[in-house]
Amino acid sequence: MKKPSFPVTNIGSVSLLMTFIVLCLVTFSTLSLSGSVSEYHYSQKLAQHNQDYYEASNTATRTLQEIDTILHDTYTRNRDSYYSSADRQLALLNGITADFSKETPTVTYEVPVTEKRSLKVVLSLNKPGQMQEGYYKITSWKEIASSEWNGDDQLNLFKP
Repeated sequence: MKKPSFPVTNIGSVSLLMTFIVLCLVTFSTLSLSGSVSEYHYSQKLAQHNQDYYEASNTATRTLQEIDTILHDTYTRNRDSYYSSADRQLALLNGITADFSKETPTVTYEVPVTEKRSLKVVLSLNKPGQMQEGYYKITSWKEIASSEWNGDDQLNLFKP
């Protein structure tokens, strides 16, 4: 009597291949999930920064409107002593620094964006005879660091 023969298949190699494929899929899905989570957190930080920046920009624009009103009123009342009158009026506003000692006077102010960043605005005032272009030119409108950066540049390679 002849024994029935079974086809020779290697069931162990198929199981090993399936295990490897499942591990690859789990690894790639975990990497994808961690990348998505980190990008989500980054986009949240970026959205918060943009919101803070635009709130500071709106505040800086309101301050600029106050300065413009002061310069307009001062120029229409006193064209002869425009700079000295403008200096006195601008000194009444908080946080504004006016420098009339240079040939082109400047007005500078900062609006905080975050604890470590500020929006700095620098205006160059036009001369009294050149008011057809406006009372000032915006020389600078940029975000700057408002606190000093103290980097840790020490490398403790050996612990004594």
